[in-house]
Amino acid sequence: MGGHRQYSHRDAEKVPDRDLKEVRLTAAVFFEARGKPHESRRISEAEAEITATEEEDFEELYGAWEPTLYAAAMADDRYFALLIGGPRWDDPYTIILTRDAEAQTFSRLDVRRELRDVRVVPRAGDAGEPSYVTLSLNGDIYVISPKGAEHSVIPGAQAESDEAPEILFTSILPVGDQWLVAGGEGFLKLGKDKSWQDVSPSPPTEYPYKVPDWTILGTNQNGDIFIVGTQAANARHFNLYPGHPLYRKDMRDEERFELKKKLYAEMDSYPRLKTLFTGRPGAWKQQVLPDRIARSLPAYSYVADVESDGGEADYVIGSDGLVMKGNPQAGFTDISSIADREKNFKDGVCWRNELILATGTELFRFDGHLAKPFAPKVKMRSAPFVLQPSAIFVQNDKLYVFDYGLRYYTFDDQGWNQYDIPKELSQRPFKGGGGKGPP
Repeated sequence: MGGHRQYSHRDAEKVPDRDLKEVRLTAAVFFEARGKPHESRRISEAEAEITATEEEDFEELYGAWEPTLYAAAMADDRYFALLIGGPRWDDPYTIILTRDAEAQTFSRLDVRRELRDVRVVPRAGDAGEPSYVTLSLNGDIYVISPKGAEHSVIPGAQAESDEAPEILFTSILPVGDQWLVAGGEGFLKLGKDKSWQDVSPSPPTEYPYKVPDWTILGTNQNGDIFIVGTQAANARHFNLYPGHPLYRKDMRDEERFELKKKLYAEMDSYPRLKTLFTGRPGAWKQQVLPDRIARSLPAYSYVADVESDGGEADYVIGSDGLVMKGNPQAGFTDISSIADREKNFKDGVCWRNELILATGTELFRFDGHLAKPFAPKVKMRSAPFVLQPSAIFVQNDKLYVFDYGLRYYTFDDQGWNQYDIPKELSQRPFKGGGGKGPP
């Protein structure tokens, strides 16, 4: 792990939104997930520092920092957490912002990793300031709590060792006092610290498919967990190598090239398989997906989210206009319209007896069959001047829409309101000033 430097920052004048009266920078902490990342421990002052000057050199080398707000988690209408990162795959760097709307403060934590998911850790009685857990692509787990930040890694992940098999982790969910973590290469495990167990449903893997890549959608109000397994054709079966039935040592270059093309075309002829399961670790039930999702070819389809309406109905949404209604016990029925098949839904919430859906560029109201545009009536104060929803929530009868453009919107009986994330909090490195001090 890398370094730790804390700053205290109070500067009301520099915050562009008058509702954000105070910004508190809890920590500009750079987790260098090397060294001894397998030790779960609190960040300490004794760890090596990565200075702002080094960050400026890094930015000069790799190009301008172009942050986007790409993930969010809400504990209630007072507390939420945001993940802000850049678009470069070769520049893993994420800013974690946690918000206290009542105290009107933000807290910032910087991580030299690409983070893929953020969830609220359940609180006893939903009282007090919440904690959040987030997962990196490489297998780091970060817990951000009122007491500070803790870092651990999943045993055998690349965050622990460069020699470890490449498993790309996608999602994390608190289950009791443990974490359910999903990723590629069949990884679906429940555990904490050094103790983990495989809890995957293990659907049959037939030739020429790989083991599933797992994703956790979330839970319904009864605590049932929704997970999706995606299986693609295994490229190993379509590579021309010594030992392959079609390989010959005396092949001409032209013949080898044409044969490779044929094998790759054959690989592309196999659809991607998606399987939806509900239940709990060790007790999964397979649900039926529409064939256009379960066996997509050639387009890549996906299942994105689950939402409950507070009654007996759960909604499963995804690409190709997917909206399924039902519950884990009775199963699900596709209630979407053919007219919506070109809409790729990524998020949904139940609000005032309606299902609100989001794509990457629009909001929709779903009337039980058809998705109708639902645009915020606000004047965008900064670019991009179009809505780009990254996450949507409902808290205390108010709709929250987080936007890739470093802002969020609320909608209630009084209408729409827009809030901008202070620019200081998305800068890399942080340039707000302030000296060392307690959070």
